[in-house]
Amino acid sequence: MNPTLVEYGPLAIFVGFTLAGLAISMGRFTIPQISDYSSMKKRLLGLLIVEMGGLLTSAWTLMIHYQLATGPSNLCAAEGIVQCGSVIGDLNYSTDPILGAPWGLIGMIAFALLGWFTLSMFLDMKSDWSQKYVDYAWWISLPSIPGILWLVFVELVLVEGAPHICPYCTAVHVALIATMYLLYTIRKERDMGNWDTTGPKRSKAELLAEARSKKK
Repeated sequence: MNPTLVEYGPLAIFVGFTLAGLAISMGRFTIPQISDYSSMKKRLLGLLIVEMGGLLTSAWTLMIHYQLATGPSNLCAAEGIVQCGSVIGDLNYSTDPILGAPWGLIGMIAFALLGWFTLSMFLDMKSDWSQKYVDYAWWISLPSIPGILWLVFVELVLVEGAPHICPYCTAVHVALIATMYLLYTIRKERDMGNWDTTGPKRSKAELLAEARSKKK
């Protein structure tokens, strides 16, 4: 297989997740299956897609990390300014300085947790707890700001041969920023009373009665 395709093909897919999620959330792209969704539900769907893209990208960087721990990696370029080897392969900066965990693992945990909140909201927007989950996800996302700033500083200044730009790391950063932006807009819309426009919350008895009437 073409080495360039192996190194950058997944990157294009992961970035595609982020772009598609943003487009759906902002109403710039739709498909027949979601045409009846409220604007808020589309925002949540787009957010979930962005988060899944971030999760996949974080998993890829973790794979690169473990490959570089034992030898070279064929999953990302290792030479030049735009490469992963000098960044993810630097043992001094490839792990969290507090916990000692690989950054890819931390990213996976963060996106998985954010994705769980988003999926819960998407599947049951009318529950009392659903709107509160927006705040929980927002506060959980905030620590990513100093994390991104630190890792960008590492890439541009601290690693051997700096500056370098790790493309997969950058894709994770972009997904995090997109997640925070969408959470901000969702919170803002919620506070304006635009949480869900599909109708008032109905009880199970009302839904059951409606289903029976349709059968008749």
